Order: sequence, then C-alpha cells, then structure tokens
Amino acid sequence: MPRAPETDGSRGRGKATSGRRRGRRRGLEIRPGSVKQARAQAGLSLGQVAREDISRTAIYFVETGKAKPSMETLQLIADRTGQPIEFFLTGSGDGYFHPAAKIAELERLLVTGENASVVAVAEAALNQSPDAETEARVRLLASLAYLRLAQPVVGRRLAAAARAYFEQAGDVETTAECLGNEASAAMLMDDPGAVTLAEGALATCRAIKPMPQVLESRLLLVLGNTLVTAHRWQEAIARYEEAVSTADVVQDLHRLSLLYSGLSLAHQETGQIGEATRYAQKALTIHETLNDRLSQARSLNNLGYMLVKLGEFASARRHLDRAIGIFEEQGVETRKSDILMSVAELEFAERDLERASERAGQALELATRLGGSGTASEAHTLLGRIAASAGREAEADQEFAAALSAAEAAGLGPRLMQVHEAYAEVLEARGDLAAANRHLKHALGAYRPAAPGALESRIAIA
Repeated sequence: MPRAPETDGSRGRGKATSGRRRGRRRGLEIRPGSVKQARAQAGLSLGQVAREDISRTAIYFVETGKAKPSMETLQLIADRTGQPIEFFLTGSGDGYFHPAAKIAELERLLVTGENASVVAVAEAALNQSPDAETEARVRLLASLAYLRLAQPVVGRRLAAAARAYFEQAGDVETTAECLGNEASAAMLMDDPGAVTLAEGALATCRAIKPMPQVLESRLLLVLGNTLVTAHRWQEAIARYEEAVSTADVVQDLHRLSLLYSGLSLAHQETGQIGEATRYAQKALTIHETLNDRLSQARSLNNLGYMLVKLGEFASARRHLDRAIGIFEEQGVETRKSDILMSVAELEFAERDLERASERAGQALELATRLGGSGTASEAHTLLGRIAASAGREAEADQEFAAALSAAEAAGLGPRLMQVHEAYAEVLEARGDLAAANRHLKHALGAYRPAAPGALESRIAIA
C-alpha cells in the first residue's frame, strides 16, 4: 500500500548561519603555497581550475595569499586538482580536527547519498569534542542521514539538540531547518504533532527577511508530507504545488522526486489515478537516475499499489517484487511492512486468499514489533476481509475488532473511518444490515478532517 511521505530528503548544503548573522563569510586559513602546488601537480592552468565557476584572478589571489578562499571555493579547487581538502588547510597533520573541512565532508556525503558514511563521520567528529557550533551543525547533518536510514528516533534527538543551540545563538534560519527534520522524524514516528512542527518550521522560515527560498521549498515539502500522513489530501497537494513552483527546487533532483512521490499519493487518494500514476513514474525515473535505492523501492511500491487498483496485476507484481528485494538488500525493516501489505492486497485481488493471509500476517508481525499501529490496523482489516471471503465469520469479526482497537489507539481520523467502512461492507454482504448501518455511523463520527491524527500512510521514508 502507499506509504508515508519521504522525509525531506533535501540534499543541499546546510545553512551556515541565519539571515541575521550571516554577513560576509570569513575566508579559510590555508597552507601557503598549497593551491599552486596542487595545481602544478595536476598539470592545470589557472583557467582550467577556474573554468566557468570563478575567475582566474580569484584563483591567483588565493594562490598568492592575497585572498582567503571560502569553503565552497576551496572545495572546487580540491575537486579539480584531485587533492583532499585537508591538503590545503593549516595544521592538518595527523589527528588535527578542522571544523570547516569536517562540515564540508558531511555535506558532500549527504549530496552523494552516502548516509551510512555520514553517520560514521559524524560520530567520529563528535568524539573529538568540537566547539559548540560545529557540534550542533554536525548533529543537524547527522539527523538528516538518520532520517534517510529510517531511524527517526535518533534523527529527532539529534535535530532537537541542534535546535537548542541555534535557538540560543539567534540563528533563525538553521532553527527552522532543525524543526523541519524534527517534523519529518515525528511523522515517521506517528506523532500527531508532526503537522504542527512542520507548520512552525515553515512559519519560522517565512519570518526571515529576506526569506531563504530554497529552505522554504524544502519545508513546504516536509509540510506536504505530514499533511499526507494526516490524510489531508487537498492541503497536501497545495503545499506540494507551492514547493514545485519555487524556482530553485528543480535544481535538486532528489527533492523534486520526493515532491512527485507526495503528489502521486495525494492525487491517488482524491481519485485522480491517472495523475497519480504519472507522478509516481516521474519519481521512480529520478530515483533510478540517482541510484537512490531506498527511495526507488518506495516509488516502486507506490506504483505497484496503484497498478493493483487499476487491475494490472502482472506489472504490479514486478514492481512490488523489486521493492521488497531492495529492502532486503539494504537490510531495512522500517516500513517494509508497507510493501508486504501492498503484496497482500495484490494477492487478495487475485483471489489467492492463502498467500494474501500469509503476507498480511507477516506485515502484522513486523508492524507490531516496530510499533506501527496504523499498519497493524490495516493488516487486521485485510485479514478480516480475507476471512469473510472464505466464509469464516467469527474469525472476520475477531480481526475487525482488533483492527478497530489498533485504529482507536491512534485517535479519531481517516484510519478509524476506513476500518468501520470496511467492516460495514462485510456486514452488509453477510445480510446484517443493522450492524452495517451502525458501523457506517461510526465511520462518519470518526472522521475529523481538521485534526492531524497519528496516522501511518505510506509513501516513503528518508
């Protein structure tokens, strides 16, 4: 079944300072002669190092010590001369910790999707007792990596710790960025406060003058994701479309793919299957281009689930089998139950009740072990439908009772409404119209469109 939205997944650079504190960046102290040495060893001219990104004069001034390079400029020089960035830094002997270089390394690893490496480098950096600002920035970058690795508890803890520093420092922009990560983590943890956190992050960003548009587009994506999780489909579509319309967002393919994933589910849930399928295919194409394996698996699941609804079972199975294979290859269990439920729905649609029951049972076991009450509710619901189809009425009643219990634990909202509706359909087919009508009334009473609710829909995770 379609899954909770991917967390931000933004792969851009972290913000160094707030709009209030940013000002002109101080250049880095580099080892005298290191730039010229690196250029000579690479056999490059000034123009070949500079290319179209920076003037030859700027490279010359850095070489001769008349100017100090920014981290971005030094990274460019390092990339083109084939030297590690530590080659240029003063005091970069064995065991020396250079904060700017470490932050640059973490940002580079995030951009290339090497999230496990981000975690390892961040842990090593934190063990070297960096200054307070560097420590907070390392935690913020590590929090995003943990979210992408489907470890929201650690990701949220790191983001909250980073936010405490940046709030005290008066860095409004980075505070908003931290709040965005906290909102994404809360969404994955089924925390009903996820929407409120995301709205607070966006409001904080929009209070900055001038407003940082790239961060705004990222936070619109996060808010859209949390609204999808709350089944507030039209609001989610509006936020996603706002993010897409932000000019800078299209420069980040990964973020654009996440927007397409969110739009796909939101359009699907409003009955626009054609639009939903189109966006799902766009998201999948980008994930495959970027070789982003987990996001690729989530998009395959979304597309497979929609193909089940369209009755294209053979194509759906190919997509879902690939999705499960990627999750198993990556050794990730968080949200794997979502794909198992999609497969169970496929097998139920094909009338293979025994295999559908087996898959739904596997999803239920995994969701129960990992604390996924929403998926557990859906699994019990499907098991109830399967039992009813096989004429096992007592078993069906038992499964629906368990589904209602799991949904009620999450509070009023679409999840509970859907269970009541499914049970009403089963009871009507059984001929118990009075009980069916009672559950339809309960379904109407359960629906509270304005309340976010602790729901667990299924696009994807970080």
